Amino acid sequence: MNYKTFILEKGKQYETLEDILPESGNLDILFIAKTPATISVNKGHYFQGKQGRMFWNKLADYHILNVPYGEYEDNYLLKNNYGITDIVKIPRDFGNEPSKEEYREGYLRILKIIERYKPMVIVFVYKKVLDEILSIKYGVKIKTDYGFNSQYDSDFNSKVFVYPMPGTPCTRETSELAMTELSKIMRNR
Repeated sequence: MNYKTFILEKGKQYETLEDILPESGNLDILFIAKTPATISVNKGHYFQGKQGRMFWNKLADYHILNVPYGEYEDNYLLKNNYGITDIVKIPRDFGNEPSKEEYREGYLRILKIIERYKPMVIVFVYKKVLDEILSIKYGVKIKTDYGFNSQYDSDFNSKVFVYPMPGTPCTRETSELAMTELSKIMRNR
């Protein structure tokens, strides 16, 4: 199984990855990424680049998502009551950021997904995505923290978590603390 699909944006067709969401019910975790990477779209699975592989590995290290060796992790999201989407569905390579308008449009779509699936935890895979959403919502630059950002839980009616992505200005200690807290919440659900 792969998740390749096509979307039509402003008269142009793009190959991308479909959201992985259940037909009904609430989610334990909703992962919100920025955009599908081209390498991931080519393979038909989320997070297949170098950073993406580190994402999946860290989820496994903290027993948040355990997948049999050699299997694609995204095939096990729904089995764990997890879902995944992107704020912008047009694929991009690393460093090619979405525009403010794309973030604005994506934010409205994300809010509908959150309202429908009522996730217990929203995991923003990239800190910038949450920072941009809050900037759109409040009209000011806000810098969130890696890990849980409980001050925004009421904005999303879910626990808000920023994933400590490797290669970002996040210390090892901050990353370990954040992932331990997420792991603890998921074990106690």
